[in-house]
Amino acid sequence: MNINTDNPIIKFSGKGKPFPYDKLFYATIEPYILEFKNARLEKLTEEDAARCLARIYKRMEVNGIPVLEFYKEDLDKWSELSQYEKTTKLAELIAKDIFCCFDKNRINGDGTFCRSDRLFSILDSEGKRDFIICDTYEKSGMFKKVPTAETIYFRQLMDQFEKGWLPKKKEKK
Repeated sequence: MNINTDNPIIKFSGKGKPFPYDKLFYATIEPYILEFKNARLEKLTEEDAARCLARIYKRMEVNGIPVLEFYKEDLDKWSELSQYEKTTKLAELIAKDIFCCFDKNRINGDGTFCRSDRLFSILDSEGKRDFIICDTYEKSGMFKKVPTAETIYFRQLMDQFEKGWLPKKKEKK
């Protein structure tokens, strides 16, 4: 699943502007939302949206570990929240890990973009991993195209995943 870098959320993001992680996450996983409910998430009731997201989370993995297992401590802290609130808070956490490289507010002190050590995938209907990655290119010269820095970052994550180097547990902060 390729991240749409032409999305206005990414294209027009700027330092000092809030970055709507959740909206970008929902736009990216929209094919799976449509598969479950045949409607966009904002058209669903809170109950249906929570159910739809919960189904997606059950098929989602981070670094090869089920998302619900990886974020268990966070979910346990939210026990008093409604199902809808839990699913949307989890969407925000996941989205911050996936899309941190696009948020201009999270540029590191050395001028590089924020990075995460987490690679997310959703198991498709055939049981294959559908990785959430960026695969975009920019012009370099007259006829040459080169991968963007974000594409290189996601390729490095994929390489680390294949070698088994990505963490299997969430670090405590």
